[in-house]
Amino acid sequence: MTRPVADGSAVVVGAGIGGLCAALALQRAGLHVTVVERAASLQPVGAGLTIQPNAVWALRTLGIGDAVTAAGQVLATAEIRNRRGNLLAGLSRSEGERLRSQVGAPAVGIARATLQRLLVDAVGLATIRLATPIRMAAADGSSVTSVSGEKFEADLVIAADGIDSVLRAQLLGASDPRYAGYFCWRGVGPRGSFAVDWAGEYWGRGIRFGGCGIDGERLYWFLVANGPAGGRDPDGAHRHATDAVSDFPDEVRRAVAATEPDAVFRTDIADRDPVTRWGHGRLTLLGDAAHPMTPNLGQGACQAIVDAAVLGDAVWRMGPRQAALREYERRRIPRANAVVSAARRLGEVAQIAQPAAAAVRDVALRATPQALLARQLRASWSWRP
Repeated sequence: MTRPVADGSAVVVGAGIGGLCAALALQRAGLHVTVVERAASLQPVGAGLTIQPNAVWALRTLGIGDAVTAAGQVLATAEIRNRRGNLLAGLSRSEGERLRSQVGAPAVGIARATLQRLLVDAVGLATIRLATPIRMAAADGSSVTSVSGEKFEADLVIAADGIDSVLRAQLLGASDPRYAGYFCWRGVGPRGSFAVDWAGEYWGRGIRFGGCGIDGERLYWFLVANGPAGGRDPDGAHRHATDAVSDFPDEVRRAVAATEPDAVFRTDIADRDPVTRWGHGRLTLLGDAAHPMTPNLGQGACQAIVDAAVLGDAVWRMGPRQAALREYERRRIPRANAVVSAARRLGEVAQIAQPAAAAVRDVALRATPQALLARQLRASWSWRP
């Protein structure tokens, strides 16, 4: 179907994955788009991620789904093991293939830098204004003003400026994110003895290791541990992560040890309580500015990508009008909020530290029928434009 050329414009605040996807979606809807980004250069935040089938579908509507799939690593497994390496729950390869066939898209592991490059190429570097931090939006959302006083007027303003969004604070009031009670080390390194198409986790007590294969036959891994917010690694993140997996299986220890120290970093995990209002006037929120979530379901970036696809569809059908933003919010708020809550609950279970409770959890996982797991994943992954 040929998309009409709309007579309108949009400003997207933030050049992360969500912001770039929103820019691409609005360009495809016929709008002239300007992306304003506070950073002086585009540096990938994070190491890697899983583009789950719902987000692959969304990327297809943006015209780059096949390119992302080709650039990344199609994943074949989805498993949870205990700290000793024994399987607790997961899909067999045959069940995984059947599920991917049913939902019509694969899960893809990819480096954030690779995905960012594909998105920047699709949007066009000239679309992005770097070193332009935004201070505020007009009351009706018809413009945003930078810290230096430059004003950007548009028919639509999309705030995709992350968990600490300035425009969210203006819309909903300033507040601190909710620390989840655990932090995360991340890294990208050689995949070692992990299969190139592996994705899964190892659950311990108050600590877990997980990851997936990504492009370049590398392994993206993460290590989540309970602890206070604001902690530091005085001897370096790599050293502390290596010590933390000392009693995990060999393949885990080798993967962490083989990662270059400079490629390992630590961040606190946080989210925000779901809200039922994302916008006002010509302004709306998207991605982490709207629904920041813990990474336990691997859906943070995926939900931002779906946001962008739904936003683009609403603007394509209704034009660059406030009504299109309210339609986008109507379609996305319930689903995104449900994912925020589900990710929070899963993190509470996965990070159980008390031995008896962790043992009960592991028994429950072992008793989970594969068909039930497949049904849950199908519900999470099934999205169509």
